[in-house]
Amino acid sequence: MIPGPEEIVACPHCGGLGKVATLLSGNTFGARVWTDGKQVAPMLPSPPAVARCSGCRKCYWLADAERVGTIGSRRVGSGIVDPAWAAARKVEEPSEEEYYAALAQGLAVNRQQERNLRVLAWWRGNDAFRDTSRVRTGNIAPTSGGRTENLKALARLLGEKDLDDRIMKAEVLRELRDFDAAIDILAAIGSPGYEAVIRQLRSLCESKDMCVRELSFGDA
Repeated sequence: MIPGPEEIVACPHCGGLGKVATLLSGNTFGARVWTDGKQVAPMLPSPPAVARCSGCRKCYWLADAERVGTIGSRRVGSGIVDPAWAAARKVEEPSEEEYYAALAQGLAVNRQQERNLRVLAWWRGNDAFRDTSRVRTGNIAPTSGGRTENLKALARLLGEKDLDDRIMKAEVLRELRDFDAAIDILAAIGSPGYEAVIRQLRSLCESKDMCVRELSFGDA
C-alpha cells in the first residue's frame, strides 16, 4: 500500500473543510468478508461514502463535496501549506444513529441512495460485532433504536432480480430472526459461484444464529 496526497473537501452544508486520504496503490491481501456483504481490506482502505462534518455535524455524500485542493501537490506561499487545509480534520464516517438521522433528514433523494444509506447504517451497527471472539459462544446481536426498522425497510428495497440483492435480503432476514424466509430465498438461488456463501448462510439459519459472521472461502 502506497498512500497518496490528502484531498481537502468542503462540507456542502457549511463549507467546513475535511481531509480525505488517497492511495497511489493498494491490494486486497488480508481482506475479510462478512455475511452482511461488507469487506475490509487493510491494504486497500477507502474513505467513507458518507461523511460527518466536524463543524456543523451534518452528514453529506462525500462525492457531493467540493474538492478544494490537495496537500502534497498544491502549495501556497513559499512552500507552505494553507493553514486552513493543514488544520482540517480527517473526514469521519457517521455512527449508526447518525445514519438514521440522515435518513430522516432526507439525505437520500432516490431509492438507490436510500438503499445505500440503509446498508451503510446496517454495516455500521454490525462493526462492533465483527470480532467473532466476542460472539463465539452465543447469538449476541447488535441492538439500537432504529435497527429493526432499518432492516425491514432495507428488505423491502432489495430487488428480486439482482442476485447480490437476493443474497443480501436473505442475510437481512436472518439477522431479523426470520430464518425460514431466509432459507427459502437461499434455496431458490441456483447460480454457480455462490455455493460457499449460500452454504454458510443456510447453516447459520439452521442454527438460529442471527449475528453477523465472517465468511470463509477456504473450502469453496
